[in-house]
Amino acid sequence: MNFIRDNWHGNFSLFWSFWVNLVLVRVLILYLEQFTHPPYTEQTTSAVIQTTVFFVVFHLIVYAWQARGVIKTCDRLMAERNPYITVLMVQLGLVVSLFITIFFVLGAFQALFEDPSALQKNKVQRSAPLLKTYTLTVTPNDKWIDMKGDFRIGVTKSLEALLQQNPQVEGVVFSSNGGRITESRGVARLILENNLNTYVFDVCKSACATAFIAGRIRTLGADAKLGFHQFSMKSRLKTPYIDPVAEQEIDLAFYASQNIKASFLEKAFGASQSSIWYPSFEELLQAGIVHKIIPNRYLQTYE
Repeated sequence: MNFIRDNWHGNFSLFWSFWVNLVLVRVLILYLEQFTHPPYTEQTTSAVIQTTVFFVVFHLIVYAWQARGVIKTCDRLMAERNPYITVLMVQLGLVVSLFITIFFVLGAFQALFEDPSALQKNKVQRSAPLLKTYTLTVTPNDKWIDMKGDFRIGVTKSLEALLQQNPQVEGVVFSSNGGRITESRGVARLILENNLNTYVFDVCKSACATAFIAGRIRTLGADAKLGFHQFSMKSRLKTPYIDPVAEQEIDLAFYASQNIKASFLEKAFGASQSSIWYPSFEELLQAGIVHKIIPNRYLQTYE
């Protein structure tokens, strides 16, 4: 008890208060913390309780005791006219210890909701962005907007701004491997609001298909492919409040509102997350997904 009280009042030397009571004890605490959560424990309610209790005891109560000891020791040394630079460096070390602690705490709670299967699946992808960048450009004839790339966060706002600047635009040309479904829905909304046509001359799959289906008149080039598959959550973290099946139902309802035949809707999300279903031109035309197939590959030659 005397040890706890002496540190609380700053009675230890600066060396002992900082290097032993703060640094050494904090390193030990951060090392032990890993055993309260996955991968050393199962992702259970018990692990959540363990990590939470550890956080309250060692990162709130004990850390407050450690920090106060360092601060009180620094105050005492300043009153005794010790070198200011020494005290300043110790205070800086205290701030660094706070940020390190926050980093470890966030990692601990993240591990409680980390999806092991997604972690394994995205082992290589974590070192690179999941989605590629996109470009939005108005074609030379000023009638269409050419969108190339994935549906990343921000593409809806970018398209909206470009449409406001170019009210003469009649349609959007897509070339995309997909992306965030929330963004593709945002793009679809803009297409509906502006009564735009949609075009694909190479590939439009996954989330891109939803944006394409929003078009008033939907056209494919002779070399185009339109791809569908089940929704996936490409994230290391579990997202219990997002149900991919429920999200698919939202898009199926939208497809139906665009006069897509029920027989197609039954197969639209039949392909697994790791594969893509490319319906034939005949299937797309019969289902009402596509209105026209044109021989020209490039939009500039299409009239």
